[in-house]
Amino acid sequence: MIMNEQKHFDNHWMGSWFASQTYFDGKFAEERFKDQTIRMIIHPHAFGSKIRLKFSNLYGSEPVVFGKVTAALSTKDGGIVSETGRQVTLNGQCAVVIPAGEEIYTDPVDLQVNDHVDVAVSVYVPELTRTSTWHFSPPRSTYVAEGDHTDDSSAEFFQKKIHSYYWLSGMEVLTQGEHFRVIVALGDSITEGSTSTQDANHRWPDIFFKRLHRENPAYPISVLNAGIVGNQILKNGLEVGLPMGGESALSRLDRDIFSHSGITDVIFLEGINDIGLGNATADQIIGGMKKLAAKVHERGLRIFAGMLPPFGGAPYYSDEKELTRQEVNRWIRTNEVFDGIIDFNNALADPQRPEQLLPDYDFGDHLHPCDAGFKALADCIPLSLFMDKT
Repeated sequence: MIMNEQKHFDNHWMGSWFASQTYFDGKFAEERFKDQTIRMIIHPHAFGSKIRLKFSNLYGSEPVVFGKVTAALSTKDGGIVSETGRQVTLNGQCAVVIPAGEEIYTDPVDLQVNDHVDVAVSVYVPELTRTSTWHFSPPRSTYVAEGDHTDDSSAEFFQKKIHSYYWLSGMEVLTQGEHFRVIVALGDSITEGSTSTQDANHRWPDIFFKRLHRENPAYPISVLNAGIVGNQILKNGLEVGLPMGGESALSRLDRDIFSHSGITDVIFLEGINDIGLGNATADQIIGGMKKLAAKVHERGLRIFAGMLPPFGGAPYYSDEKELTRQEVNRWIRTNEVFDGIIDFNNALADPQRPEQLLPDYDFGDHLHPCDAGFKALADCIPLSLFMDKT
């Protein structure tokens, strides 16, 4: 359930940044906060002079209370640009309360967001609060200070650097005009970009957005990243002992795809974890893909399927699972279910050993790309699919 959604008839809210939320796993991060400020850095893909934030407590059993929330333009190492800090309110109140099991949009905030500028969102947690809902592995640093330092522009108080986004799930900007495009990249860790260089914005959706923006900077467009490490089409993360893997792609469509303001398209790249972690058959994966495409089409949206990249040598690789990948890719290549295909397989494969990643694109685990591999994924997507304004 989304509470406090604002209605604007003369202008349009447009998704600018997103982080899919999952169950919390205490083995990997901060289990609780008390009298601390969490400063999270986000990289917007749509620009304007007014924003609103989205917070999530989907997996919480009790309300989450922020004593204060601010948004500002980010500099580096947890600092913010002086005089850009803005108070973020909810229903006119400084305290932001997220009810258990719900998500909320904040009130609109006047903050000029331009190209090449990141936004720092600072939340002050006054009372002992257990982490419940989060996004595990963005390649971005999050900074923590003791006490309330939401308004401090200096990074000196933010000496603790951690991983993950806590309760922060989205940012939208107010835009004008009839023509704009919001593309959601739905996927697993390859889309999430967990192995890209920290704080560099080198995930393939980021690089693809830059290509689109360079092609036509006057045309409002964004690429929202709905990737989750370990995510599958068919099984929830809890079913395979990986809570951070989140709900299955089929289960999270309403929240992670259809809820976005202005959404027009979906780029879908999943299935490797169904093969490697879920031990699914090709028929099961293809059946899941058909259901997913049908649900997207019911909403009047376009969806493009990415062919599964190679994973030869990865920890869960086997010859039998490689045959499953090949069978799924053969179906994707000839299917008439999706609106088009994107050959992510050919973009990353070693021509000499097509079941493996090209060494120059391999992060080192034979499953995930490095920065060069993420660029290859972004560069193989035809811009013409998304530049038609009609």
